[in-house]
Amino acid sequence: MAVAIRDAGFTYHGEDTAALSGINLDITGGTMTAVLGTLGSGTSTLCRMLSGQLASRGATTGTIDRSSAIALLGVDPEAQLSGMTSHIGDETQLACRLHGSDPAEARSRARNLLEQLGIDELWSRRLDTLSGGQRQLVALARILALGPDLLVLDQPAQSLDPQMRKRLATVLQEFCDWGGAVLITGHQSDELTRICHEVRVLDAGRLQTTTASIRSGGVWDSLPDGAATPSKTTSSQADALLTVRDLTVDRGSSRILDGVDLDLRPGELTTVTGANGVGKSTLLRALLGLLGRSATVTGTITVSRLGEMTRMDTLPTHARSAYLGWVGQDPGLQLSAATVARELLHAAPLPPHRRRDRSQVRDQRRSDVDAVLAEADLTEVADEHPFDLDVPRRKDVVIASALMTEASVLLLDEPTIGRDLAAMTRLDAIIGRFLSRGGAVLATTHDQRWAHESAHHRLRLVDGRAHQR
Repeated sequence: MAVAIRDAGFTYHGEDTAALSGINLDITGGTMTAVLGTLGSGTSTLCRMLSGQLASRGATTGTIDRSSAIALLGVDPEAQLSGMTSHIGDETQLACRLHGSDPAEARSRARNLLEQLGIDELWSRRLDTLSGGQRQLVALARILALGPDLLVLDQPAQSLDPQMRKRLATVLQEFCDWGGAVLITGHQSDELTRICHEVRVLDAGRLQTTTASIRSGGVWDSLPDGAATPSKTTSSQADALLTVRDLTVDRGSSRILDGVDLDLRPGELTTVTGANGVGKSTLLRALLGLLGRSATVTGTITVSRLGEMTRMDTLPTHARSAYLGWVGQDPGLQLSAATVARELLHAAPLPPHRRRDRSQVRDQRRSDVDAVLAEADLTEVADEHPFDLDVPRRKDVVIASALMTEASVLLLDEPTIGRDLAAMTRLDAIIGRFLSRGGAVLATTHDQRWAHESAHHRLRLVDGRAHQR
């Protein structure tokens, strides 16, 4: 037995309602177990309770056998990187070194794990050059190197491409073959949850005894099936809002993007897929001018507005933001106000006006904020602090802020990460309303089902080149 949980529950300090209650779960060596649920159902709380990280944050009831060595990879893997190293090889072997392992043994174990995960070529790379998915795998390798009995993974596949998920599935199966146990939690069903020996649904803090329908429990199934709705089509022959020609990005001697051509037309969503580290985020950041001096960017980027053509590649980032709305992978980096409403209120400068008209202009801005709050389904949380919201909601706040700028093109980096079924439906509605007004959206994603069902056009990046799918 790896872990036995008996009638366990947890209540956060200051809360009247338990986040978890009546949890009974046996996680045995050699098995993989998945516990899935909607946002707010308690999946992350279950992970932290199981690993003993909630002792100071509330009251625990019931019994949890923690005699086994438990390792947790949380929902934000980057937060589990030590901050003590700069390179992948050093980071991966650090935990073993701190626990007294022989340096040669620690190095060998780290090398072996990176090879199993398919990222051994990253050994000498700097951590700050990695994609989100690559950082996730480095964090996983770091905790695997200690040889835990139970591996607790909170949304482990959310930043990984499909091939990398399959690779990770193989590594986890080998871990179980050696007697280890794995618990996976999350809001989506994917390649990892499909290979689990048992899948349970967590509903409002209680484990359900049946999983007859994952989707009926509000979980998003990210895997397309034979009956999936095909990609959307459009008959639009309108001129492109954004035209990209021969976009090339170099970092030192490495070519990240190689002659990318792209046309985004009104009313169309274009998705970009590809392997971890292939350059999807780099593409979006290059369009907005966010790559900095470490990168050399060439090619032309042109935006059309009211019949006027503007060259983006000749403008600084702050000027491009009037045309291109940017929503990065980590919404926390783009939030600064104390409430959702104030975040939108200050998302863009007030238009030029005379002093005597300032009151009227501010009233119009507040009216615009109310309209965008309703459009993004954020009215009920308008007075909440953005960091009190779940991550998908925070990302919706950033999308709403981009809408306040009246940009004609939205650039969304991994907008589907961490979303359950309701949050995916909300995302589609926000994008749909923006497209219906004549906007265009370019979004990177690893969600094959969403890309297949929601996009008008699909691009796949391979070796820095964009291929139409």
